[in-house]
Amino acid sequence: MKAVISKIIFSDRHTLVVLSAAIVTAIAAFIISVSSNDLGRENENLKKELKEIQELGDELIHIKDTVKSKENKIGLTDVSGVVSALEQILKNLGLEAKVIKPFGEVRINEFKEEDAELQIENIDLNKTVNLLYKIENSPVPLKIKSAAIKTTFENRNIFTLNITASLMSKPR
Repeated sequence: MKAVISKIIFSDRHTLVVLSAAIVTAIAAFIISVSSNDLGRENENLKKELKEIQELGDELIHIKDTVKSKENKIGLTDVSGVVSALEQILKNLGLEAKVIKPFGEVRINEFKEEDAELQIENIDLNKTVNLLYKIENSPVPLKIKSAAIKTTFENRNIFTLNITASLMSKPR
C-alpha cells in the first residue's frame, strides 16, 4: 500500500508540486506565527518604554519650568542687595529697624548669597509673624537663616527681634 501511495505521489508531477507547496506553506505559516508573536511582545515592550520616556519627558519639562521660574525670580531683583530688600519689606509693613547691616557674601557656583542682620525693637507678635511671612514670600529670593525673639522687661507682649537673612542673586 505504501508503494502504491508513493508511486502515485512521486509519479504525478502535479500532485508533487501541490504537496510541496502545501508543506512550504505550512512551514511558512508556522514561522510567520512564531515571529508575529515575538514582534507582538516586542511591540508591547516598546510601547511601555515609550510611555516611560514620555513620562520622563513631562517630568523634565516640569523641572525645567520650575528652574526657569526660580531663575526668573532671582532675575527679578530690582534691589541692589539684601539690605535694600529688607528695607523695602519693612517700609511696606510700616516697621523701622534699629539695625540693618550686611555682613557677608558667599559665592555658590554661579550665584552669590548676601547675608544681613536685622534688629527691630518694640515689635508685637502679629507684626513679627507678618514680617517673617513677607520675607519668606517676597518676590526676591530671601531666606531667613536664623531668628531670635526676646521679650522686653516693661511689657511681655513687646519683643526685640533679631533676624539673619540672605539674598540669592546672580552676579552682574
